[in-house]
Amino acid sequence: MKVKVVVHNHWDREWFTSSEVTSKWLKEVFFRVKELVQKNPEFVYVLDGQTAAVEDLLVYHPDLEEDLRELVRSGRLLVGPYYIQIDWRIPGEASILKNFEIGEKDTNRFGRRMNAGWLLDSFGHISQEPQLHRIFGIEKVFLWRGISFENDGISQEFFWKGSDGTAVQGVFLVGGYRNLYNLKETRDIAEKRLKHEVEKLAKFSRSGEILLLDGYDIDLSPEDPKDYLNVEIVSPEEFPERFPEDAPTLSGELLSGRYACVFPGTLSTRAYLKLESDLVERLLKMNDLLSVLNGEELSDLFWRDYLKTLAHDNSCGVCADHVHEKMERTYRNVYFLVKSSVESRLRHLVERSGLEKGTYALSLSPFSYNHHFCDGERTFLLKTNGAGLFKTEVADEKKEVKELTWENEYYRAYFEGDGTLVLNNRKAGVLKLFKEDGDAYTTSVEETDFSISLEKMRTVLQTKHSMVVELERTIRSSQCLIETKERVIFDETPLVKWRIALKIKGKNYKLSMVYETGSGEIFAKMPFDVVKRKEKDSYLLPETPPEELKGILLAARETGEVREFPFQGFVSVWSEESSKTILARGLREYWMEEGKVHVTLSRSVEWIAKEVKNRVGDAGPMMYVPGAKCEGVFTVDLAFMELPVHPRSEEFFRWYLLFDNPPLLLDVEADGTEKEKTFFFSSLPWAGVKDRYHLWVYNPYLEEIEGLRPLQIGEKSIESLSEKQCFVSRLNILNFPEFPVVSVEKNPEGEVIEFLKETLSSLEDEITNLEGKDDPRSKHRLFSLLRTKKEIELSLQYLIDVEKTARELNELRMKRRTYDYVVELFESEERE
Repeated sequence: MKVKVVVHNHWDREWFTSSEVTSKWLKEVFFRVKELVQKNPEFVYVLDGQTAAVEDLLVYHPDLEEDLRELVRSGRLLVGPYYIQIDWRIPGEASILKNFEIGEKDTNRFGRRMNAGWLLDSFGHISQEPQLHRIFGIEKVFLWRGISFENDGISQEFFWKGSDGTAVQGVFLVGGYRNLYNLKETRDIAEKRLKHEVEKLAKFSRSGEILLLDGYDIDLSPEDPKDYLNVEIVSPEEFPERFPEDAPTLSGELLSGRYACVFPGTLSTRAYLKLESDLVERLLKMNDLLSVLNGEELSDLFWRDYLKTLAHDNSCGVCADHVHEKMERTYRNVYFLVKSSVESRLRHLVERSGLEKGTYALSLSPFSYNHHFCDGERTFLLKTNGAGLFKTEVADEKKEVKELTWENEYYRAYFEGDGTLVLNNRKAGVLKLFKEDGDAYTTSVEETDFSISLEKMRTVLQTKHSMVVELERTIRSSQCLIETKERVIFDETPLVKWRIALKIKGKNYKLSMVYETGSGEIFAKMPFDVVKRKEKDSYLLPETPPEELKGILLAARETGEVREFPFQGFVSVWSEESSKTILARGLREYWMEEGKVHVTLSRSVEWIAKEVKNRVGDAGPMMYVPGAKCEGVFTVDLAFMELPVHPRSEEFFRWYLLFDNPPLLLDVEADGTEKEKTFFFSSLPWAGVKDRYHLWVYNPYLEEIEGLRPLQIGEKSIESLSEKQCFVSRLNILNFPEFPVVSVEKNPEGEVIEFLKETLSSLEDEITNLEGKDDPRSKHRLFSLLRTKKEIELSLQYLIDVEKTARELNELRMKRRTYDYVVELFESEERE
């Protein structure tokens, strides 16, 4: 059995501290790698598969660029293929594509790309990752979280087949990504560690090779394992030498926490950030489209700032408060910059379209429509022929209102006395509150007593074609006080649009909006796919794993069952030839229970990590984060829809895309003669702009459409408009999307601060008792306590030097993680 080692660094550029701190540490990592290469020309180092780390290094040390290029070109320092280590469940399609594109651009600049997918710590994987990697020329990926094998038939090598049938080679990091880490601290038992890991993992190899990893999170002192062991260092591209043809096949999305946590709670942690992120991505995507229609080259300047907020710990909401506050500043800044850019490019586009004076709908959906559409403030005829600019008129208001009911060709709806909407005899818009006892990583809810009072319900807009009802509700419980202002929008489309502004005070709650769909097949929109799922995942190991896996699974795992799943856009229940669908922009978590779909609006916690039910093992730092309570004011957009068509049909997507890309209304003063301008028409959703001449598109349907087989990702040609055709003296966007968050408060509580100080004092006593003891268990416990101490000190950052404490915490995390493996080795020897 051959032993191969990959030396790497999982660079969490932001987590318990910000990139302003970690970027300063990159210089010493770089010089250490350079030193190791000079000493051993065969040394290879993987810088976490993301070029953003290189970018961070050069921001502070541009003088290092030539040395860096030399290391990259020689294959000694491996960078890419991505720009940032995103969480694949949360970012939208445009961001996923742009992450590949910018990563490819950066690696071209530096002279070489690592030609393997490096996905060590992603919290689960979407079904289209195999196809996406193949599109960008990558045929092999390395994964850890999310994987499970039937009957625990674990294999280090496997084939991963995506939802469209595209397959890549996969390498499962069975023992995690740090099983040979920190040999310099354990040199006396280095041979023992190696032998033990080989004995544990040999049975999982089908290639005759075992992969071990020497590296960890933010490792500031890389080492050459050949200084301590007779092993071969390889790049991920070289492992294994021959991929076994009899390797098992895993299919579709990989979201299991059976062997390592995928942390489903992160789908709803700091939901306000996900709302901000989603809007900014939509605007960036729109800005790209307007740019190419105007014949301009694409710029990635805004995208780079934005994509850095999608690093998996950032977008999952599990960082320290000051990191997330920085994210908010980035989102607001990019929002206003892109808004200005969109306004300018729209003016140029109207000039190129030669439009006459009037009101126009800018539709970004590639489908045609001929319905009156209401945005909550105005109602207008949306008569389009694909994506483009189409003249319209705003409907006059009609003041007489007899009853709060609405009926069109798709549904009949009315309100009950408590504000509940009944849509085709099914309740929708129901608010449900739970007590939350989880942390930033994991949700753990139970029923709680709460009350909802309807403060106001009235019609605020009525035309022949639409009605808008305003609700105000108050939710009270021992955990929180939540006040809502809601607008429910009815028009001629099948969409019942629902905008809810939440003003929240309190903590440790979970608020969901419910649609009583009844039971049926569950379909969830995900990037480039509509996946079919079960209600829950019960294929998880107990807290104490089987004996044959005990020494293997040293990381945190989910136990019991998981009911929370990711979605992007909609969750639909298909039964009796009808789809009942709840749609949402920016929200990412749903669960199904007793024929009801819950979409999480907000989830409040106070700790990055603590002891939580249905999770075993060490998840993350014990840090107090009052910002995660989500106290503040923010707005969410949802909708409900019932159609007699399948969720993977063109008619369904026609209406979903109208919700996903609602038209903008433009007031134009111009001297042209045209009443409309179509940019493109298609049945395929467009996912982003590839270059000046092509859009990214995909086929979500059950049959081949426009040359794309089901679930295939492809491209569609697009042409820029001709030169200026008219003069525009005025252009106002009447309904530009508002930034969804008004404010989020971070209010540390005195009693929690006192608890942290008392905990520090008690930790000191136990630390004193352990100092000087040399056995592995005592050392492991000592490093655990010292790490917790630094985590608490960092929580109390207003009292101490943040950067110094962050570094001390990082060093203790490294030492403690090393002793996970040392203690397991020690215990295995005791059992023999």
